[in-house]
Amino acid sequence: MSYIDELSSDELLDLSNKIQAAGYQFPADSVECKSLVELFLNDYNIDKTISKENLWLELLNHGYDLGDRILNFSNPVLKGSDVEELQEMLSRLGFYSEPINSEYTKELMKAVEAFQENRGLSVDGVVGLNTAIEIKKLIRPTLDKSLNEAIKGFKPDGSVLNVCINIENNGEYREQVVFYESIKGSGIENGMNITFVSEAGEEMSKENIISFVNKINPSLFITFENNETQSVDYFKGKHSVSNIGKKLADEIATKLNLDSIGKNNMLLKNTKAVSLVINGNFYQINTNIVFDIVSDIYSEIF
Repeated sequence: MSYIDELSSDELLDLSNKIQAAGYQFPADSVECKSLVELFLNDYNIDKTISKENLWLELLNHGYDLGDRILNFSNPVLKGSDVEELQEMLSRLGFYSEPINSEYTKELMKAVEAFQENRGLSVDGVVGLNTAIEIKKLIRPTLDKSLNEAIKGFKPDGSVLNVCINIENNGEYREQVVFYESIKGSGIENGMNITFVSEAGEEMSKENIISFVNKINPSLFITFENNETQSVDYFKGKHSVSNIGKKLADEIATKLNLDSIGKNNMLLKNTKAVSLVINGNFYQINTNIVFDIVSDIYSEIF
């Protein structure tokens, strides 16, 4: 992204405004601007070799509010922050229960059609100004828990808590085995059913991980990543946030002396389950603390 260093003052201002419209702070200078662009690309899993023109387009798409443009199911799939806002609002109203992923999918089109039929609007799966206004006027300010959030944490009475774990393949084999065993033991001790993504036996690309997690539909999905970042990440988009995920992340981060950060990356936004990413040297993490907190919070909620 060397072209950012070569922007004119007008282009830098335009880029800064687009970054702010996409939900990030207004950068103080070109250095911070470049850093926020990198964060944006990482959050939305966009290739860092993106051209200047496509970067502007991606930021533009993620700066829309619902009603700014007409939304419909198309090829290529329409993406943007207004689509994310639509998903969250229809989720709160009970018409949509798929992942909040900023993509106008066929499932979202069906949810729009169901809403339009329910409200006596023209049923075409297209969100124009009339449909957008109708959706917005039905959202109650006090309704902070969406259907999507509710079904993510659903746990029938008397059942064990199903937790799916994804561990980055990093470190010595002996360390990995010990860590897997500690997780299994901590889960059993807290009355949980632990499933590992590695049990799928496939190449563990992010797409395969997401597909596996959505197929088994656990109550909670935790990824352990070994990197320099010391944080617990939960899903936070421009218009929506995982309330349960944030509560879990805040508590775990406090106990483990990590930062709690809202993120919008693939593993967090595309899985149906409440999802967390725990960053750092995970072999040193006390998994008993993690699962004690999970058990306490889920017992409190349900």
